[in-house]
Amino acid sequence: MSGVGVVVLAAGLGTRMRSRLPKVLHPVCGAPMAWHVIEAACALAPARIVVVTGHEAERVEAALAADDVRFVRQEVLDGTAGAVRRCEGALAGCETVVVLNGDAPLARAETLRQLIAARAGRPLAFAVCRLAEPGRMGRVVRDADGEAAAVVEAAEYEGPDGPAEVNAGLYAFDAAWLWAKLPQVPVGAKGEYYLTHLVAMAAAEGRPAATVTVGEDEALGVDDRVKLAQAEALMRRRILERHMLAGVTIEDPATTFIGALATLGQDVTVLAGSRIEGRSEVAEEAVIGPNTTLRNARVGRGTRVEASVVEDSAVGAGCSVGPFAHIRGGAVVGDDCEVHNYAEVKNSRLGNGVKMHHFSYLGDADVGEGTNIGAGTITCNYDGVAKHRTVIGRGVFVGSDTMLVAPVRLGDGAFTATGAVVTRDVPAGGSVRGVPAKPFERKERRPASP
Repeated sequence: MSGVGVVVLAAGLGTRMRSRLPKVLHPVCGAPMAWHVIEAACALAPARIVVVTGHEAERVEAALAADDVRFVRQEVLDGTAGAVRRCEGALAGCETVVVLNGDAPLARAETLRQLIAARAGRPLAFAVCRLAEPGRMGRVVRDADGEAAAVVEAAEYEGPDGPAEVNAGLYAFDAAWLWAKLPQVPVGAKGEYYLTHLVAMAAAEGRPAATVTVGEDEALGVDDRVKLAQAEALMRRRILERHMLAGVTIEDPATTFIGALATLGQDVTVLAGSRIEGRSEVAEEAVIGPNTTLRNARVGRGTRVEASVVEDSAVGAGCSVGPFAHIRGGAVVGDDCEVHNYAEVKNSRLGNGVKMHHFSYLGDADVGEGTNIGAGTITCNYDGVAKHRTVIGRGVFVGSDTMLVAPVRLGDGAFTATGAVVTRDVPAGGSVRGVPAKPFERKERRPASP
């Protein structure tokens, strides 16, 4: 569909949202609602996508910026027809123009393809839906032959309330016809130029618009917080179903949240009460939950994260995390690691096979492969002014309740006794104990008698 250009209308004030955040940036399943519209448009592989901005344009453009998106400013908010008219130059050469509302996040790519197909031989096609309570949506008027004769905007509608066929706000136009007719659109009751007037203009030419019927979800335009919640619930279910059909087991969809930007591999299992947010990536055969939050986290193959929080960090393959662990602040945990009860890792790197089982804190640390972190171990990384780093080598045994006062280094194979307060570097193979910790000669323990 290289001859297709797409317009996303994202200039409105959104006054009913009663928010300082521009309406189209309100998140739906973790992504701005207009992002979902752009994603549906991208599935068409269009020649160009143009987003029309107006209210807080710079903020909207910063949030929606992408390589395949261009922006056009609507400095004067003079209606949907005025917004589309400003895109003529940006869409030069496109044979078909698809127009979408930035506050309709549930539009499907398949519907857009149907609109393009339905438009063939006609000046335009648009999506319609029958609603029991049309509310603020434009009503579709049909002629005696059942063809679309007009769309009456809610501001201009004077008929009775009740069930009606409404305009769902998704359009496909013959580009040449669109650019020729837009200057002829009359001004509406509110001093704006409505794109819907083009339906009556096509009918007057004897070439009525085609219509494609969609479900209530795709017709949902989010203009207040109630509809935002409705869109969130519908999108959440849609995302969960997509993952389940792709081979992910979701134990309890009612208590599970997976954001729109997250990716999950085949045979991942998500247990009850879990949230996978942001740009999280979960590899094949991992088990997430129950009661776990991943936020911009990467989890390796076969890893289990139980009743824990992993944010802005990466956990390798074959790991066991939790319950009640917290991994954050750019931490990187290697393969086959164990980070268990009430353990916290912040801005640290753990080599493969590190074991950190209970009540411990590693902050601003580098830990070598195969090291054991005893219960109650703390890296004292903050001196009240600045953060300092702790470096722990490979195969180190850090005894329970060890305090590592950074900056400090423990060499490969070092040993700290229970309760040691380490203020100086420990050489490879060295052993320390006491407060402050001092070297001692450690005797190898013999196995207990049977």
